[in-house]
Amino acid sequence: MFRASTLERILLVLSDYVALTICFALAFWVQFHSGWIVDKYDPSKMFESYWGMCLVLNTGWIVLFVCAGLYRSWLLNSRTHQILRVLRAVAVGIVFIIISLFGSEFLGKVFANQSLIHDYIYGSRFPWIFIYGGLAITLVASFRMAIYFFLRGLLKWGYGANNILVLGATESGRKVAESLKKTPELGQRVIGFVDERFQVIPHEFAGVPVLGKYSDLPALVKKHKVSGIIIAHDSTSPQEIMRVLVWICELQLHIYVVPELYPVVNGQFKGNLVHGFELQELFAFTMPPWQVRVKRILDIFIGGLLGICSLPVCLLAALAIKLEDWGPVFYSQERIGLYGKPFMVYKFRTMRTDAEKFGAQWATKDDPRITKVGKFLRKTRIDELPQILCVLKGDMSMVGPRPERAVFIGKLREQIPFYISRLKMKPGLTGWAQVRHHYDTSIEDVQIKLQYDMYYYENMSLLLDFQILVRTVYVVLTGKGAQ
Repeated sequence: MFRASTLERILLVLSDYVALTICFALAFWVQFHSGWIVDKYDPSKMFESYWGMCLVLNTGWIVLFVCAGLYRSWLLNSRTHQILRVLRAVAVGIVFIIISLFGSEFLGKVFANQSLIHDYIYGSRFPWIFIYGGLAITLVASFRMAIYFFLRGLLKWGYGANNILVLGATESGRKVAESLKKTPELGQRVIGFVDERFQVIPHEFAGVPVLGKYSDLPALVKKHKVSGIIIAHDSTSPQEIMRVLVWICELQLHIYVVPELYPVVNGQFKGNLVHGFELQELFAFTMPPWQVRVKRILDIFIGGLLGICSLPVCLLAALAIKLEDWGPVFYSQERIGLYGKPFMVYKFRTMRTDAEKFGAQWATKDDPRITKVGKFLRKTRIDELPQILCVLKGDMSMVGPRPERAVFIGKLREQIPFYISRLKMKPGLTGWAQVRHHYDTSIEDVQIKLQYDMYYYENMSLLLDFQILVRTVYVVLTGKGAQ
């Protein structure tokens, strides 16, 4: 059975396409057949002749709406906010249409050595363009509101709701479970409670089963296909919330807290209020959807360009490593990526071949295991260049937190509360922490770099990525920030 959020996206795409087709047809009728625009009245023009233009425009609109984030789930968001987003997207599209039409005509005049001031054909199409834009806003918004009226009806009948777990069989937990039960149109269904007192309390609370303890969360999320967790325990200690996060930060979940815990999280975690319900979402992903897509495109473009341009440097590095001790040029390790997904990372070897004969360990300042060539490669970050392959494959991004090994993650998640939250980001070839701090040599270094990583997550944007890439060039050229 489709989740309501999945059906929502399918219906939104279909409804937008239908609405845009109708608005094109209406704009065509107004311009050529209604007689309202006298100088454009021409009943001999047939819609079939413009069908191709309609398809091209509609496809362009859908791509624009995807980039604008209009196909994410809006079930827990303000309808007014959605309409404003539609308005902004359509306004951008209309401006683009005008620039495209007049730009193409302007360039044609330039190449034909014609006057650039007079006789613009498209100047007479302003009324049609604005009618088309007005209809697009009205119909797209109206069709979307009709879809949400339909979806709310389905959710009230119990179809397609997202499964939610409540952490804490408490009075706050009871209130939130009962409130969600009374408002099924929000699309969130509480399927159970999770409580650390699972062994000593009844296994049913507020008419809902108590399913286990915090440590059972990963298994429960997988078994019941849970999409969100509401923290509603009695403790007012930030450390208690961090204990919970240790188990769920690596999972692809929405994390909410009840109003009673707002004072606890304010100043500790960045959160967003949820429309229509008294909940605050922690670690809400704030990077606009269009920037996420552009970021991936830039990863491929910059990664490919850097790979080609750095090929001579890589060949020299490989030759230097080989000549120093005749050992292997590369080494590969399994690292942990987005939401705990393992992948293989490749780097130039900078240590002796027996560097980890006593097990995994951090590099230290003036580490004797680092070779002479390796010291230079680390200082200039050249040793990281083979990871471009991971960027092109999609396991990594150009910018993100440093990918870590599973053995270290297992240790650090026990020693540093909140460390596991790094897994909510795709690891990067460079990152805010990497350009602001040196290689990890101690727990203290990891704690400092975690703060930088979380700053990046909470402020992720293309502008910040650009800033990090520019600073990376500075680090490479000066050798600062590396050991």
